[in-house]
Amino acid sequence: MGINNILERIDVDAEKIAGDITSEARKKATEIYAERTAEAKTATAAQIEAAEKEAIDTINHIKSTASLESRKLVLAAKRAVIDEVFEDIPSAFRRMPKDEYAAFLAGVAVKSSEKGTLYFANADFEVAEKVKELLKDKPQYKVAKTTVKDISSGFCIKYENVKIDCSIDSVVENMRPELEAIVVSKLFPEKTEKK
Repeated sequence: MGINNILERIDVDAEKIAGDITSEARKKATEIYAERTAEAKTATAAQIEAAEKEAIDTINHIKSTASLESRKLVLAAKRAVIDEVFEDIPSAFRRMPKDEYAAFLAGVAVKSSEKGTLYFANADFEVAEKVKELLKDKPQYKVAKTTVKDISSGFCIKYENVKIDCSIDSVVENMRPELEAIVVSKLFPEKTEKK
């Protein structure tokens, strides 16, 4: 074999080897590309899934927070209405007909103490005589001829060293726990669902 044949054979073998290497490199590159593409798709899908979950969690948190804030606002508004009603109750008592108001005050005296002298507020001194008439069969109660200035309505009962505040404000405040349930049921009746 001649040198030319050897060189030609070397060229052919080199081309074949180069082709095989190139083919193997392309195959390997295609495999690596496919692996990386699959990994990227998996990673992207995982990131999208995580982002969707985070978005859903964020939306649910926002909805929950908004719902809680909404309930707080509704409760605050209801509380304001209830407080307004209780602020108006003392003046509602004073708007009662005098006979009814006097009967109410006489009842407060009997429920508040077994005895004592009633000192009326300036505003209610005009009903003191009616209360005195209503309590005439209960000699343990007396009505003072003077008024007390530290309350706006109602009276104080004094006996020995005891002073009981029977002002309308105090009576309403003491009755508030009982009355509040009634006020709430009248102002905000709950709709019951039929099952």
